[in-house]
Amino acid sequence: MTDEERVAKTENKNLSNTFTYEMKDLKMNSGETFNGTFVMHRPTIGERLRIAISEAQKLGGLSNIDPYSSGIAHMVATLEVVVDKAPAWWKPEELRDLEVVQAVWEFYVTRLQEFQTKS
Repeated sequence: MTDEERVAKTENKNLSNTFTYEMKDLKMNSGETFNGTFVMHRPTIGERLRIAISEAQKLGGLSNIDPYSSGIAHMVATLEVVVDKAPAWWKPEELRDLEVVQAVWEFYVTRLQEFQTKS
């Protein structure tokens, strides 16, 4: 996604549906430390469909995939759609430490659940 697409994507969002996550000093066993700000949003129905299609594509259309791989595909497909701004290093499919993706995912799911319980 280009910088212009990210700006356009963010500008079209209702701020009440936006979440900001500050990742601070997430240290991996590999010795790498991750920092950065993520801006995410609550997906529309159309975006939820795009997430489902992307997840299916990542799994090669197979339905008998192990739950671990299926979960990774779901997290990555979702975050590709809902993350509007991210640090330059944020390329989920290129990361070696799943814990980084899980940290962003857990924040997103928690905020989404908080939003839904307020409705």
